[in-house]
Amino acid sequence: MESTINRPFLGWLRSNPVILKELRSRMRGSRAFWMLTAYLIFLSIGMIVILLGYAASERSGAGGYVRPIIGKALFGMAFGLELLTISFIAPALTAGAISSERELHTYDLLRTTLLPARSMVLGKLFSSLSYLILLLFSALPFQSLAFLFGGVATEEIFISALLLLVTALAFCSMGLFFSSFTRRTLVSTAMSYGCAILLVFGLPMALIVGVVMFGRFFPSLGSETNYGTIAFLLTLGWILVSINPIATAVLAEVLFIQEQALFTYSFPVVEGQTFSIISPWISYSIYYLIISILLIWLSIRLVRRVEK
Repeated sequence: MESTINRPFLGWLRSNPVILKELRSRMRGSRAFWMLTAYLIFLSIGMIVILLGYAASERSGAGGYVRPIIGKALFGMAFGLELLTISFIAPALTAGAISSERELHTYDLLRTTLLPARSMVLGKLFSSLSYLILLLFSALPFQSLAFLFGGVATEEIFISALLLLVTALAFCSMGLFFSSFTRRTLVSTAMSYGCAILLVFGLPMALIVGVVMFGRFFPSLGSETNYGTIAFLLTLGWILVSINPIATAVLAEVLFIQEQALFTYSFPVVEGQTFSIISPWISYSIYYLIISILLIWLSIRLVRRVEK
């Protein structure tokens, strides 16, 4: 049964020359090897720093107390470094996927073949995404160290893996879209990194400024504020938080630890009423999957169009 299900997918992989060419050229070069090595060294340094702190606590006699904290720190640091790595590597892998073909004057040759635009775009996307998945799997031994110290649940592992995969897909799709939209790799790279930096770092700064400004008149929204207004403000803030990967991961972790809320959470509003909302990791996954599908569809349309 499994072989029957996988047969169409494997057949598509073998029949798509773009995937085979991209995977072979990427894995045969030294760039992929050195990038993977630097990534693992970066993770190792972070792990060593945390383990040295644990060794110091053992010498002071507080090792048993801090073991769950060390486990959380190892897991959080591994997730954070993986998220930052994906955020900066994913746009670079796909920002020149289509535009580089135009610059090398091979784009017209690809378009004159029988290869459809869908296979071309999906082939470029899958080859880049597969390398990111390789980076994620290579970090699993580092995350497994957190289980030795405790403090990390299985649900957290699955949620973090889902967030990383969805983020990788979205950022690869973003770079692919800009590569299809522009003719220069430099321009598409700059636009891809600009959007990535805005989503990862710019949005949290905007949220902090918005909370500070909003806090000045928030006390005026006392008991007289109706349920609908507070529900609207909570929904708006929840949407803004769910767009950012860092804010989503932090808030989902806080709700899971303090409230044991994995899928939904109920806010106390006014007069004993509560407002239920889904966990941010669910809304984040939905948003970014929709954005990824839309960007992939637009990339296919841009590649398919007849250039004048």
